[in-house]
Amino acid sequence: MPDDRAPIRRVHNEASAIAEQNAQMREQIVKALELLKAPVPDTFLGRKTQEPFPSADGEE
Repeated sequence: MPDDRAPIRRVHNEASAIAEQNAQMREQIVKALELLKAPVPDTFLGRKTQEPFPSADGEE
């Protein structure tokens, strides 16, 4: 005699798999939002972030 509850178990297994996938996606979204909140890095190579060392001659 076949088990009449097999389809119910299958639906339950699929529902729990979907719930796990939803939880993983929520975690990924939280990580992505944290990255998007970070300021954009400055990639301009010519920007001066400090004053140059003074020359020995006194000339710049």
